[in-house]
Amino acid sequence: MTTFRTKAAAAPLALVLALGLAACGNGEAGGGQAKTEAEHAEGEESHAEGEGEHAEGAEAEAGGERVTIPAASAQASQIAVATAAPGAIQETLTLTGRMMLQPTARAEIHAPYPGPVRAVLHNIGDNVGRGQTLARVESAESLQTYSIVSPIAGVVLERQTNIGDVTADAPLFVVGDLSRLQAELNVATRDIGRVAGGQNVIITGLDGASRVQARIASVLPTADAHSQTLIARAPISGSAGSAFRPGMAVRASVVLTEARVSVAVPREAVQTLEGRSVVFVLVAPETYEARPVTIGRTGQDTVEIVSGLAAGESYVSENAFLVKAEIGKGSASHDH
Repeated sequence: MTTFRTKAAAAPLALVLALGLAACGNGEAGGGQAKTEAEHAEGEESHAEGEGEHAEGAEAEAGGERVTIPAASAQASQIAVATAAPGAIQETLTLTGRMMLQPTARAEIHAPYPGPVRAVLHNIGDNVGRGQTLARVESAESLQTYSIVSPIAGVVLERQTNIGDVTADAPLFVVGDLSRLQAELNVATRDIGRVAGGQNVIITGLDGASRVQARIASVLPTADAHSQTLIARAPISGSAGSAFRPGMAVRASVVLTEARVSVAVPREAVQTLEGRSVVFVLVAPETYEARPVTIGRTGQDTVEIVSGLAAGESYVSENAFLVKAEIGKGSASHDH
């Protein structure tokens, strides 16, 4: 009897122990599963953070061709902004030549009657008026003294007489009106058919600073014996030619054709960045964006923008290379 009770009591105890072990096993399994799910969630979160960091990196890279330049710095660097607008593209021909007096702006003054010079009143460089006395000569025939006067207003360019000289066939004075100049341009034989009267021309000094617009009046029919070129004459009158003097060497751009385009910008506004032609567009206050553009016809000073820049947009028209340099600095910093 005693043995029977002992077995009966042991059975429930074994059952309890078995249930406990099972519960413990289930707990460990549940804990492992929970741990795996937590680790998976943490991995997903890390992956999401990685994706976010990648997106931020892509945004930074996309904005790498933008740069912020304070207005004060842009002004100090003479970075000029203009509004994109229609313009003209010109095909030009470059010629060289010299600035000379117009034929009617130069006067050689002779003595009408031979005789000794009794007075000389003006020297080289003096400004004289029309009808002003330059010298006095005593006629050898009448023994009367008469005046030598200037037929035009201008500057005494040459004086070839002194008191006591006896006048002859040579001019006593040469007077020139420096306000009436003309560019005499050398036209090569291969370009004879391309240059004609009525064409516009831009004339510049060799220093590049002196610049004036004119129009070709005529092309002489005979060639110069020394240069074997024809001479095209472009008169300049008034204050427009005040920076030039007779005898100065000049360079000229003759406008052969001119075409109107929807958007034209200065050549210096177009820069090359990473192998692409770009202009720098002012997209926000003090913020410039490198905008890829497609170039069409190219003139001496301007280029046509076919696409990439619309009329009305603000872009850097002068010293664009400084904006390019600032973007280059930003790219270098980003690489590091």
